[in-house]
Amino acid sequence: MLHRLGLIGVIIAAGVAFAAPAFADKIVVGAYPANPPWEYKTESGSFEGFEIDVANDVAKRIGAEAEFQDLGFQALFAATASGRIDFAVSSISITNERLQNQGFTQAYYDSDGTIVGKSDSTIKSLDDLKGKTIGVIAGSTGEAYMKENAGKLGVAETKSYNAQQDLLLDVQNGRIDGGAGELAGFLFAIKQMPALKILVRIPTGERFAMMTKKGHPLLEKVNDAITAMKKDGTMASIHKKWFGVDPEAGTSTVTPGPIPQAQ
Repeated sequence: MLHRLGLIGVIIAAGVAFAAPAFADKIVVGAYPANPPWEYKTESGSFEGFEIDVANDVAKRIGAEAEFQDLGFQALFAATASGRIDFAVSSISITNERLQNQGFTQAYYDSDGTIVGKSDSTIKSLDDLKGKTIGVIAGSTGEAYMKENAGKLGVAETKSYNAQQDLLLDVQNGRIDGGAGELAGFLFAIKQMPALKILVRIPTGERFAMMTKKGHPLLEKVNDAITAMKKDGTMASIHKKWFGVDPEAGTSTVTPGPIPQAQ
């Protein structure tokens, strides 16, 4: 009898342990903190940014606290897939390729790609990239775009960087001709680097969301929290705080949506 009760106890404990994430009092959120205005670290080491505000508000709404981990952009994908972290933020675009292996919440920001360069650059269109060296952030949609299009655009070389700041410094110093990446992040960065400007806007239709492990037990709760943030105006307030303007009507910042599914 004791043996049987002990076995039942183990089974119950295992069940509780398995269910625990759905009632977590803490969610671990990975972030690449060299990515303002989405996420960055202050001098004191605390995390700030648009997506930090989103993650903190989401955590509060599900009765938890967000704990942030400093990770490289590419490391975020392995960390969610392995369950090392619960969610990841860092202007991560929802793509069908990523949906094969990762889970995503609904999007909360619509963006496009861009080419950034020096203010006196002769690059005016994508056709002007012929023979040029273009930098990208490793693992980003900017890198994916250049892998797909560099050949037909005649790009001489695509150079990969781990940090956006290193890429932008090389653009500023003339070591490369431009950088391919996400529009809002570059717009924010060049406020502090007036020698740079947006050269070409690429209509990629990117949509940013929180990424997680497929089947994570908190995904539906987190997605519902994001819906609530859109409905009560919290998401719009976060947008205005970081970009200085209200989000446009009809964008994913204000329009609730379902959990995206792989096609």
